[in-house]
Amino acid sequence: MAATLYLLGCLLIPAQTPTQPPGLAPRRTVSSFNGDWLLVPRLRRSQELVYGGTFTEEGRGGSVQFSRSYRLESRILVLDTPPNGAEVAVLTLLKHRAAIGATPPEAPAKGAAGGGEAGLVSVRLERMNVDLQGKLSAEPNVNLLVPLDAAPTLECGVFIALPGGRIGMGQEWTVLEGDRPPLTWRAVGAEMVAGTNCIKLVGEQKSEDWDHPRGDRSAWQRRETVWLAPQFGLAARLEREILQREPAQREPGQRSRLRLELESAFQLSGQAGDSRREEVNQVLAFRDSLTPLLKQPERYGPNLNALRRRIEQYLENQPESPYRPAIFQIKRRIEAAQRGETPPEPVSDIRPVATGAAVGQRAPDFIASNFSDGGSVQLRRWMGKPVVLVFFHPEAGTAPAVLRFAQQLLAKYPQRIIVAGMSISDKADLVRRQQAELGLTFPLLSAGGLRGSFGVASTPKIILLDGNNIIRSEHLGWAGGETAREVEEELRRWLPVGVSLPPMPQR
Repeated sequence: MAATLYLLGCLLIPAQTPTQPPGLAPRRTVSSFNGDWLLVPRLRRSQELVYGGTFTEEGRGGSVQFSRSYRLESRILVLDTPPNGAEVAVLTLLKHRAAIGATPPEAPAKGAAGGGEAGLVSVRLERMNVDLQGKLSAEPNVNLLVPLDAAPTLECGVFIALPGGRIGMGQEWTVLEGDRPPLTWRAVGAEMVAGTNCIKLVGEQKSEDWDHPRGDRSAWQRRETVWLAPQFGLAARLEREILQREPAQREPGQRSRLRLELESAFQLSGQAGDSRREEVNQVLAFRDSLTPLLKQPERYGPNLNALRRRIEQYLENQPESPYRPAIFQIKRRIEAAQRGETPPEPVSDIRPVATGAAVGQRAPDFIASNFSDGGSVQLRRWMGKPVVLVFFHPEAGTAPAVLRFAQQLLAKYPQRIIVAGMSISDKADLVRRQQAELGLTFPLLSAGGLRGSFGVASTPKIILLDGNNIIRSEHLGWAGGETAREVEEELRRWLPVGVSLPPMPQR
């Protein structure tokens, strides 16, 4: 504990190795903090900060009930400090909390593709810039928005966009975040965290209809509480709560909570700093080499093999660092792409725990936004006909073939089945463009928040429901005609009896 207090108070004094504190001191109100505070990021090259905490989510709305808990670690390495701010690398690790302290039978061995990390379900490393007011920016393809309906795969909440100049008690300012409503911050006081005087900030963001529920639209509210350490201008503690409410409801049906605290902050020596920066750059180079290959993995098989060999050679010859899991994650994506099972975005690495989506049980009801017409769709309204749910990622190489097959099914059994495309990506423009290019007539829904309810660890995944919304079969991956035949054979078992069926295609 003494080491942590020293580090928080004297970050400009270099240290060779981090110190892990046994815990953080309880917070208490600090009455001696009066007047205004000058809050700006104070970062140094080769500085590293490690945050640890938990993320929990639960749903109690309708027939969808679930509860999940994760251990989250966010590691920040300062790569450089140009005059206009700092260049940083942010590594986020997400683990199932049930696996903490235990090694499940399926956990990879040390040195395998999983790096021997029990329960590790997501790894994300990104490079970004933070300006002199704490605002983050990154490459256009890096989404910095806080996810509203899933665990964060890239956690950057310890960086706070500040208004500039001095901040006084009760002062408010707003921050724009994409096409979402503004995030409003307010300085509410000062409290002690781990022996350090911190400025307490509260941020609130909510959908326009949160205060006035509507029957045709879901609503949400996000609340951030941050204890900002003036010594370095980043959070010493972060708490986040997101509430979601179904249409026509006044009580939230889904709630998530994030709690994150600074565990260590230290200055790396010259050689140690150089080594970690080199590993970060190597991870990003491997990732950039992989990205174009994922668009057509079946075409770039030799390139994928060559890249995997380069990674294996690097792993054998270079010493490990805390950023090694990101390399293992890239290797896993290569192997999955060679099987035709992975979308290109790291968000697909989340492997949620299935919560009631077992074959033979009733599918959890849901209300999902419809990309096709801007409305929403509720599953239970489709009862009476078999339903084919096609979970896909619009940028995956297998997506066009799977969606064409779904369209063929609908054309073959008109008015007798329901087909729905379940996109795990919320890139609406991309989904609509794909719908137009493929001539799809069935609805394409926003299904990123349903991955846990239906146990979707990777895509494509086709789930077949009978007329009572009972799950009858699940088909993971895409093997062309073989998968198509399996799905149709199962579908024909649950079509209404007494209706003549078209002949099955010959093998």
